Amino acid sequence: MRNPRILLVNPPIWNVYAPHLAVPLLAAVMRRHGWQVSSLDLSIEQTDWLLSGEGLTALLPKAELRLGEMPAGERHAHEQTLAVFGDTISRIDRARTALKSRSILTDPAAFTDAATVVRNGLACVSASFPGLNFDLRGNFSCFSHRRSDSVLEAAGSPDRNVYGWALEHRPIPELDDSDLAVVGISVSADTQLIAALTVARHVKRARPDVHVVMGGNLTTRMVSRWQEEHPFFQYVDSFVSYEGEDALPALCDRISGAGDRPVPGLLERDGRGGLLRTPAAMVDVSDLPTPDFDGLPLDRYFAPGPVLPLQASRSCAWDCAFCSIPFASNKFRIRRPDQVVHDMATLAARYGTDTFMFVDEIMTLTSLRGVSRELVDGGHELFWYGETRFSKGLDHELAATLRSSGCRRLDLGLESYNQRVLDLMRKGTKVADIEPSLDALLGNKVPVHLFCMTGFPGETEEEAVRTQEFAAEALRRSVEDYDVPYSTAANGPFILDVLSPVGERPDLFGVELIPPAEGEDLAFDLDYTVTDGLTQEDALRLTSGGPGTPAGAAFHRGTWIGDAEEWSFLWAMAEAELPARKVAAPTAVRPELRPGTRVRLADEVRVRVSAAERGILLHVPSGDALLTVSREWDRLLDGPPRTVAGLLENASSARAAAATLVRLASHRALTVEAPDACEAPDAREEGALLWYAAQPHEVLDSRPDGSCLLASPETDKRVRVSAAGRLVWLLTADGATAAELTARTRLPEERLVPLLDELAGHGVVAAAFLHPQLLGTAVPAGAARRSG
Repeated sequence: MRNPRILLVNPPIWNVYAPHLAVPLLAAVMRRHGWQVSSLDLSIEQTDWLLSGEGLTALLPKAELRLGEMPAGERHAHEQTLAVFGDTISRIDRARTALKSRSILTDPAAFTDAATVVRNGLACVSASFPGLNFDLRGNFSCFSHRRSDSVLEAAGSPDRNVYGWALEHRPIPELDDSDLAVVGISVSADTQLIAALTVARHVKRARPDVHVVMGGNLTTRMVSRWQEEHPFFQYVDSFVSYEGEDALPALCDRISGAGDRPVPGLLERDGRGGLLRTPAAMVDVSDLPTPDFDGLPLDRYFAPGPVLPLQASRSCAWDCAFCSIPFASNKFRIRRPDQVVHDMATLAARYGTDTFMFVDEIMTLTSLRGVSRELVDGGHELFWYGETRFSKGLDHELAATLRSSGCRRLDLGLESYNQRVLDLMRKGTKVADIEPSLDALLGNKVPVHLFCMTGFPGETEEEAVRTQEFAAEALRRSVEDYDVPYSTAANGPFILDVLSPVGERPDLFGVELIPPAEGEDLAFDLDYTVTDGLTQEDALRLTSGGPGTPAGAAFHRGTWIGDAEEWSFLWAMAEAELPARKVAAPTAVRPELRPGTRVRLADEVRVRVSAAERGILLHVPSGDALLTVSREWDRLLDGPPRTVAGLLENASSARAAAATLVRLASHRALTVEAPDACEAPDAREEGALLWYAAQPHEVLDSRPDGSCLLASPETDKRVRVSAAGRLVWLLTADGATAAELTARTRLPEERLVPLLDELAGHGVVAAAFLHPQLLGTAVPAGAARRSG
């Protein structure tokens, strides 16, 4: 074969904020060996298309069709997502473009708005496939990545598998190249496995002559269990364990006839139902070329980069009891700092970027000192972040050099703030070094991210809470004492990895493994019981983040883009104001409603008549709200303005209808035309009610003192209210004057009025001046003025 070509594929879903290092590194190696290379980051290619106007338009009929197939109890949530589809289609392309522009870093409101549209787009994609929860980190569907049979079923089910459906609509164009000889698929995590087999099937159906090879961290873990030919071989010709930089050139030379040397780590069929294995070899990382990102869509990642990945070392120098990294990555090796910085400078010049992330499992003090000093001495103006551990050597001198070198974030494995637990983990760190390291970093304006773990075998609840409180206090001090608002923390439950020291010798840690369910041959994390300390259920409870899932519309759920470490790093680099997590609520208004006042739906509002709930869904994009009203409001849908009197005339309850009207006005779902001056005197002067209408909320986390957490299903916003605030909210369900509330709550006016204003500011209540004639109520003169 002349000029053979290899296609290197990173399947979904991996990081969509920046490229994955595996494909660019292998591309550089293969080009060094004379191969033509095409690089395909299908993770960003498919995600970027699915979250586009074109992709969502193609998905809408599929999502609509699913409505009729659903159980009755699931239809309302599905219709809520369908109600936001139209607006999301119209805004998604602008939102994606905004998120990829550097200007977004200094425009927090624009970021929140764009991120909200993309989040709604994720819900729309999820609604189009059974059981799919589509986010930007990892997807779960009706198929299980823990079962080989389910993975294969997914690969052959494009109607139910989002990755297969996307490939049917957008096939891989490189498969038309007659020079294509090999497709290499890199599988680093279980979130990629279903997509990887789907891609392999797609390749084999289009080009059965092409050799498909699969490698990566998950592949190494997976094939280590196989004792005989596995069903995945129907789509994959060979698998490579451990590192691929030496193995892939040797395999490709053998396939093309250019050589027949052994292929390190190769797994293939023996033709008799068995397997042939070649021992793996360790790669010399100092001999690796600069990663080659040519062919990757660097302008399409969901962050204003590109933020390019690099390695200063490979594997990990430690052997923590909870971690399986050393199993699949050979021994720890380090690259010379001058090599690392040469790569950074080369990539900055080639791709026009100044931002990098080190994807090392751990950057040792040697790497941190060497790389940062090399950057400072070379006068490079580049920015970067990486991961390290707490250590006595992480002092002010090193932190000052890190800051000068462009380091704008360090991720640190805190795990626990208890020496006993750290010793159980075989972590190798000392609690005494944690606060000095934090003081050094934050004092030199280097933001931190703290990884915390709850529930390591033997840990007590008191110890777990101590870690959580320490992390919370560290974040508070980062902002208030050091003026560093970009520090973050994450707390997750202990996950028992079967290839970690705990998984391999559970008896040493007081653990008993619970076997996986029948057929879960790909399960690498297991449930367990412990002899003492926190149980698995306790760990989940302590890291759940609050009292249950918030009530609300389906489109509010899902990963928020601002949670990505790339964004935290970029905001710190730009020294920018951090955005809010929610679209700002519209400014509170107190409309004056008379019988002849004319109202209509605001132009931006999208309407869907619900078959499931016999109601009407109104999507208000400016406030990211999804409102539900009864069918009697359908007269608002036909366009022309209506008088308030006409809207309330045939209502089953004038007070309830007025409450709905005020609620819609508070969300800016209505356009209220100015009253006709000739119709009547000013309603306020006639003693109109200053009327508070409660927003629909659900009560969460009630406490003995009467306070509670109120969650709005219309905006997904939460607010904690006192016992008095809760009572006022309940009493305003159908509207009440301040005088009525004073009488029923026995709260003095000087306390009630500020409370009402506070509740209105949080969207718990809304207010309007209503002409007495609307409710058929005689109102004492001056009531409105007393209420104000």
